[in-house]
Amino acid sequence: MSRKQAAKARPGKAETERKRDERAARRALARERRNRPQTEGEGVGTGGGLTGQLQALGLRLREVPGDGNCLFRALGDQLEGHSRNHLKHRQETVDYMIKQREDFEPFVEDDVPFEKHVANLAQPGTFAGNDAIVAFARNNQVNVVIHQMNAPLWQIRGTDKSNAQELHIAYRYGEHYDSVRKINDNSETPARLQTEMLCKNETNKKENLQLNKEEEESEEEIRDEIEDAVQKVRNATGCSDAHLIVQVLESENYSIESAIFTVLQMNEVKRLHEEEAHEALANRQKSHPQSALWEENGSGARIFGTQGVENNKAPTSLAEGNQSSKKQAPKVSNRQKKDQQRLEKKRRQEDRHRQKVLAGKSNNADNNKSRVDPETQVTLVKTVAALNI
Repeated sequence: MSRKQAAKARPGKAETERKRDERAARRALARERRNRPQTEGEGVGTGGGLTGQLQALGLRLREVPGDGNCLFRALGDQLEGHSRNHLKHRQETVDYMIKQREDFEPFVEDDVPFEKHVANLAQPGTFAGNDAIVAFARNNQVNVVIHQMNAPLWQIRGTDKSNAQELHIAYRYGEHYDSVRKINDNSETPARLQTEMLCKNETNKKENLQLNKEEEESEEEIRDEIEDAVQKVRNATGCSDAHLIVQVLESENYSIESAIFTVLQMNEVKRLHEEEAHEALANRQKSHPQSALWEENGSGARIFGTQGVENNKAPTSLAEGNQSSKKQAPKVSNRQKKDQQRLEKKRRQEDRHRQKVLAGKSNNADNNKSRVDPETQVTLVKTVAALNI
């Protein structure tokens, strides 16, 4: 084999480092398991402790080595699906703390200078604490959720966005972090877990039900009061048009006395109009009386015959013209009524078509939700209590 062929056969530098890191991680994990205390009942194979607590939520631990890099390994597994980039995450976190020094310097413990603290934190294998979690969450715009045995969840918020990604890790033995995943999730993809506050949801449901009940009761009371007011106005005025009475009550701000006075005024105006119409009709009939000359046995009929009578009848009286126009009026109103019915039918068809389109869009949206890519699907983690930082 030539030197060129041998060089091609050798793995690249990045692949060699990755394999070396994986071997070191396996050795560290085995060593850390041997040295773990067995009194807490948190072993992965047992059903008690934190393991049983997570199983009740449909979750499990994905262990990472306890080599001092466990925090960044666990966060990397949640964010990317593997823990191989823990050194990159460590350096990015340190760089963010240096940029936002005023936010982190007051919380450095044991009177250690800030420069020395971040310099130590930048070294691989150095244990990282809460300040590193806060910096990581803010730098990556995520929320970190910490699971502990027999304790409420800790939520370290790196952003105020409502749809922010959550990274779930477990804190055990007072010194070690592991990644938390869905119970059957063995993939190298982001975990995508999301907390669901049960107490808050139940409280909201109860409040909504109470508000809806109060609204229904108030609506019934309002309907009863309106019906009672309509009956009082009807009894006082003799008006049988309930729709008119309701309109008058609305215009009078539901004052019964004012509504009664208004309806009585309307009745009086209507009566006066009817009397004026009757008087006008009587005057028109008096001003055009039928002449006795053109009656059947009158002088006009004897001289000119029935032709003259017919000619005299041709220019009909105003009353007869009004009657004929009244007979023709229904034809116009019927045509208008048909046009209106046709327009209403068209509107109903448009409404039905619009509803079908909206229903189709909602069905498509539901189908799209049901066909969510497994890599982007979120698993809800139900909890009843959580503490925010």
